[in-house]
Amino acid sequence: MIRNEPSSVEAIIERDRAREVLRGMRPTLIANVFVSVSLGGMMWELVPRALILAFVGVNALLNFSRALIAARWLRLSHTDRYPDRVLAFAWIGALLSGLCWAGALIGLAQNGHTQSVAVALAFCSLNAGVIQSKVSRAPAIAFMLPSLSVLTVLFLVEGSLSAQIIAVNLIILAVLMIRGATDQEAHYLESSRLKLEATALAESLKAANLAAEQALRRLEYSASHDHLTGLFNRAAYQAAFEARLGNGTADREEFWILLIDLDRFKGINDTFGHAVGDAVLIESGARLRRILGAEAVVARLGGDEFAALVPGPPGRDDGPRLAREIVAQLAVLVTASGQTVQAGASVGIARYPGDADTLVDLQCHADLALYVAKSKGRGAWCRYEEAMYRVARIKREIERDLAGALESRAIRAWFQPQVESRTGAVVGVEALLRWNHPKLGWVSPPDVIAAALATRQSRAVMQVILRDGCRMAQQLDAAGHSHVRVSINMSPSEFGSYPLAAMVAAELAAHQVAPARLAIEITEEAVYSSERGGADVEALIGMGVGIIVDDFGVAYSSIGALRNLRFDCLKIDRSFIKNLVDEERDRLLMKAILAFARTLGVTVVAEGVETRAQFDILKQLGCPILQGYHFAGAMPEPAALDWVAHNAALRFGLSRDEGWFVTGRRRLAVQA
Repeated sequence: MIRNEPSSVEAIIERDRAREVLRGMRPTLIANVFVSVSLGGMMWELVPRALILAFVGVNALLNFSRALIAARWLRLSHTDRYPDRVLAFAWIGALLSGLCWAGALIGLAQNGHTQSVAVALAFCSLNAGVIQSKVSRAPAIAFMLPSLSVLTVLFLVEGSLSAQIIAVNLIILAVLMIRGATDQEAHYLESSRLKLEATALAESLKAANLAAEQALRRLEYSASHDHLTGLFNRAAYQAAFEARLGNGTADREEFWILLIDLDRFKGINDTFGHAVGDAVLIESGARLRRILGAEAVVARLGGDEFAALVPGPPGRDDGPRLAREIVAQLAVLVTASGQTVQAGASVGIARYPGDADTLVDLQCHADLALYVAKSKGRGAWCRYEEAMYRVARIKREIERDLAGALESRAIRAWFQPQVESRTGAVVGVEALLRWNHPKLGWVSPPDVIAAALATRQSRAVMQVILRDGCRMAQQLDAAGHSHVRVSINMSPSEFGSYPLAAMVAAELAAHQVAPARLAIEITEEAVYSSERGGADVEALIGMGVGIIVDDFGVAYSSIGALRNLRFDCLKIDRSFIKNLVDEERDRLLMKAILAFARTLGVTVVAEGVETRAQFDILKQLGCPILQGYHFAGAMPEPAALDWVAHNAALRFGLSRDEGWFVTGRRRLAVQA
């Protein structure tokens, strides 16, 4: 049975009083019946036996009934639900028993035995009634008042001095007993209240302490765990890292650090929504825990970045093995809802103490390894190597010094000639970025472009090359070489980052150069990323700037996409030229590309021509324009103008006997 526990202190005290009254009733009632039987035995020869039997029988029946009712109510938990009824039942039963005793006393008095037995009887009965007075005064008072009242009256009407004295004593006794019962009840109520309040306070403090401990545990958990995956968060990972590193410093305990990035997480969020993205993160965290084991510290650093610290006993190559397993296990994920998602992961790993001895260095080295792994493409892992640090240091120096190089004009455009294969005439120059770093020496253009992108200086770098290119076109016009077109490379990252077409138009206008004198070399990647580069390319074509598809034949080749682009030149990647002399397949490919270009009505430039044999084959195949170190390398503007001026009218030994070529500032001459 479900009990409704009382909520207030008063209700609890009432319940406890009712319980105590019912539990204490049994010995009281037994004593009551025993005394009544004793009285009957004492009076058996002195008063009519019918009176004795009536008194003893009625009293016994009454008290046995009270005892049965009390036992039943205890069983039924009436004290919990109806404590007021129980207390009323107690004093009413006591009153009925008291009236029964009062009737017996009256009967004794009528038979002339008031003083002989009444006093002893009164004290015995009163003592039996007082047993109930500790918890509740009402039953005790209800029981004793009828008897005391009858005895007092009997002794008062007796008339003798001794009877009067007894009557007065009985009155005093009644007052004292009533007061005692009242004080005992008050004491019980007060002690019960204090006990309950103390218990409630202790329970409240216990509950408050428990709640505080639970709240503290929740706060500690929230402060150290990721709310989504249940893994450690960045702060806990950092603390574990420092603790593990401290232990490692003391006893050289080895461990691995693994940094993990999901490869396609942004695409998953964009395609399936953030709910699926969260499910992917949860499943990824669960798989990492299973793969790395209970001893590993696995954390989500934020977004789709995870990290782990894994103990690595000497002689065991756990890091690479775990990295391979992570890449394999995170390639395809099945979420809790049953959805299959192509995720993929890249992993960078480093080892303590072999790869570094400090927290900062270990993190940096693992991050460098992750960067290299991601640069390899999706689903790759990489272990830190010393060369990575040198590359990263150079990268940082380039990024640090880029702004100063732009301001000091250390970054400039150099120009490499493009010649017509049949006549040897110079038909174009390509503007190439050059930077001679005071410490690092010549910095490769891709490294400069990457640094510019990382430091948000792409626009400034492009402005320098574009300005130098327009000035070169201006100088060529002034020297009478208006047929020589200047081409400028533009990275795919330039498109969509700033108003590129507007910048080109502004520089052309500032240098008073016709748009047709300029050509923009764009990679196939930029061509096919129409959402980024399409508007700029269309604007450039609209103003009359030439478009050259650079590095044709690699990466994103698509004839269908080229069909939708208006361009006037294809630039064949040097990888097709490198083995042209030795590989028949490459010659066939070159022949096919040239045929394709003729079909489209566009010209072709072959870059990377470095030998006379390559030149001869390309001329024989009919490639119209050639570029490479066989003719000239990239030169500063004055040297390039000088080269064009001295060699523009020369021809490259077509039907002549033997020709020879020189590069740089020297003349390129052909025997007549």
